[in-house]
Amino acid sequence: MATLVSIRNAGLPQPAAAVPISPWVDMEATGASMTTNAERDVLVAGETIKGMAEAFLQGQDARDPLAAPLHADLAGLCAIYIQVGGDETLLDDSTRLHERATAAGVDAHIEVFPEMQHVFQMAVGNMPEATDAVAKIAAWLRPRLGLA
Repeated sequence: MATLVSIRNAGLPQPAAAVPISPWVDMEATGASMTTNAERDVLVAGETIKGMAEAFLQGQDARDPLAAPLHADLAGLCAIYIQVGGDETLLDDSTRLHERATAAGVDAHIEVFPEMQHVFQMAVGNMPEATDAVAKIAAWLRPRLGLA
């Protein structure tokens, strides 16, 4: 998402579309799902996210839009299709990103996959839910890439 914001800010053309999968867009880990999904998420813990944010930011502003696109002006970005697992601590990063993108006029779609973990799509070919998710990405991208 930060790349899309940077491209827009530089006056460059946006890509045809983007598919953020389980995006991390809040360096402060303020989403309620950091707590509500803490016991279900086996991959990403709130404290881990805070430590990673601290290492990444190196004392810089946690609300800088290029570090935390949740705080960016999203107007003018290309269409996005967000996929996220319902059991992720990062679930609220995705839902809030979708809300902000839609409010900014972005053609934004989100799909929450119940009981799925962070980037579950990696199991494509080995887990039906992952295979279904990747097929949905392909179906969404085809017309945007002129392949329909």
